[in-house]
Amino acid sequence: MITSELASLIIGIEENVRTESEYYGKLVEWREKYQTWHYGISLSNTHFFSLGTLEKQELQLLKRHDIRDFDLRILPDVKSPFESDEVIERLKYALRWLQDLPENSPNKTITGKELAFRILTGNPDYEYSGDTKPIPPDLSYEDYLKQVSPKLQHSKLGDFLGNRKILPYIFLFLFAFLIVVAIGLINDGYGFVTDMPWLRGILPLLLLLLIIANVAIVSNWISNFKWSGFQKKSFWDWLQLLIVPLMLALGAFYLNSAADFRDYQIAQERKQQEILTDYFSKMQGLIVETKKSKQTPGSKESNSEERLLTEFRPTAQALTLSVLEQLDGERKGKVITYLAESQLITVDNNKPYPQPEINLYGANLKGMVLNDVDQVETVDKKPLGVVIDKADITNSNIKNVKLFEGSQLRESDFSEANLTDVYFTGADMQGAKFIKSQMTNVDLSNTNLTSANFDNVETTKITISPETKLDDACVTKGEIVLNTIPFKKGEVVLDTIPINNKCGKRLGSGQ
Repeated sequence: MITSELASLIIGIEENVRTESEYYGKLVEWREKYQTWHYGISLSNTHFFSLGTLEKQELQLLKRHDIRDFDLRILPDVKSPFESDEVIERLKYALRWLQDLPENSPNKTITGKELAFRILTGNPDYEYSGDTKPIPPDLSYEDYLKQVSPKLQHSKLGDFLGNRKILPYIFLFLFAFLIVVAIGLINDGYGFVTDMPWLRGILPLLLLLLIIANVAIVSNWISNFKWSGFQKKSFWDWLQLLIVPLMLALGAFYLNSAADFRDYQIAQERKQQEILTDYFSKMQGLIVETKKSKQTPGSKESNSEERLLTEFRPTAQALTLSVLEQLDGERKGKVITYLAESQLITVDNNKPYPQPEINLYGANLKGMVLNDVDQVETVDKKPLGVVIDKADITNSNIKNVKLFEGSQLRESDFSEANLTDVYFTGADMQGAKFIKSQMTNVDLSNTNLTSANFDNVETTKITISPETKLDDACVTKGEIVLNTIPFKKGEVVLDTIPINNKCGKRLGSGQ
């Protein structure tokens, strides 16, 4: 076959294909009465490409009226792994392959049926006929395709996903996963949104991808049924049909979800405020009852400075610790400010064995927001310190606070806290933790920091004094490890805390 004839055949194929036709890309066979079978690839309902008889190739374009009296039929048992468009491409490559074969090639004797099965299935199961003489090897049709048309190669994964028999199972799996994701959105991310807010952004995207995947599977599946009327409808055709209602549905879902989340936030805000208001009301009731008792003639508490009767203190302490477990950081700060100003957690360090009326030992102050709180003073201007031992104050934001001057904060945990313009002057902070905290303009003058831990602390303008105790204070890693320096009178402002030991190694005197 000369090149011009090949070009003419390929042009004829391209001009006569009709992708919407029922026969497009299918293997067909026909025969005259009492004659041998012919095989071909259909280009449309009206045009076919003949691959020849069983005895010889007769490569030609045929119109349907040319074989009107023939017994024409599609071979229903031939399942091709290739899409119809790809079958037509493979047909054109078959013509080029036949032209490129050497004259003495055994492949020149291939029958129309064998060639048809090579194009349709890629696995024809045939035997060479005729010549058994030694012939130089030449490329098979599949090897030819791999060299000149890599795009027609199929991966195992692609063949698996392209198998229409498993499409219903893939659809059911993806649809079930879609339902799970949708329920996750409706149920606020299964309760993890508060701890993982990024989940709320991922779930809608995952839901959209699952919807698109299911649309692709359904469009591929339904298009194979004649009764559906969707033959040859591509995935993009389906998206065009569904994109408007799909976007409207997703938009409505997003707005409803956003409204539900906003309502949830409002409800939580209202609940937090109700808890705080109820707490203040109960505490104020205890304080009022104490004042009434002190005003009773002959009462032994009439001259005392107590804010709460002794019998009220266990109730007030239990109530406070319980409320701190429920409140957010901002309201925890309001509770601490209220208790300090009411002098319920403060002590006069000039008295022997001072104890607060409400003991906040081990209180949950995680995430506390405490801003612009001055030190509490008595009527005679005597400063008071608060007592909050071994409290969880991690991830807190404390700014412009003098409340902790002269306070007792033993073993309290300030890890990952943001401390700005905070005064710990004269405080007892033995065993306190500042792991990964940020300390800016923090005053540690005359502070007892024995056995304190400063791992990975970011410090700026830390004020210390000769009376600042750093015995056994330690750091296991980070960049605040410096040699201790000799102190002069007055305070020293540093950008780092002068510690030269590792945790577990005691600083000797004089170092």
